[in-house]
Amino acid sequence: MALLIGANIVCVGGISVLVGASAPRWPSRWLISTRGPLRIPLPGEKQLGRWASTGRWGKRLPEFGAMFGGASKSALPGKDLPSLTTYAIEVRRAEWVHLISMFTFVPMALINPWWLTLLFGVIAIGLNLPFVIVLRHNRNRLDRLIARYPTEN
Repeated sequence: MALLIGANIVCVGGISVLVGASAPRWPSRWLISTRGPLRIPLPGEKQLGRWASTGRWGKRLPEFGAMFGGASKSALPGKDLPSLTTYAIEVRRAEWVHLISMFTFVPMALINPWWLTLLFGVIAIGLNLPFVIVLRHNRNRLDRLIARYPTEN
């Protein structure tokens, strides 16, 4: 059983690191707009996101965006439209990384007993959900800010 648990830790952690390491190499054109699951509202998203981004989570969650060559999301790079647009792409990239990482336990379901799959599912989702909530809230704020800029015709 210890070997199986160790294999789960290595697999789930390894896949998560691979996703995070590959993310800076994803084409920015994939992330220019909010698509797919990023558009689905989370239950209680506004209330929880407001608290999380300005409260304990937003200030205490680690920032590893620059670790593999990406951009840090700990501060706005600028207030002009190009800077905000680039920053929004990085926030979407991070949101995708954490959404994908929430489901890294799924391949292990092929060899795990149901209870171990459930345990690692709860762990993977529980570790990534705070990031998703904070990133989603910040992305929604960024999108509203970007929408205020006049469009060029």
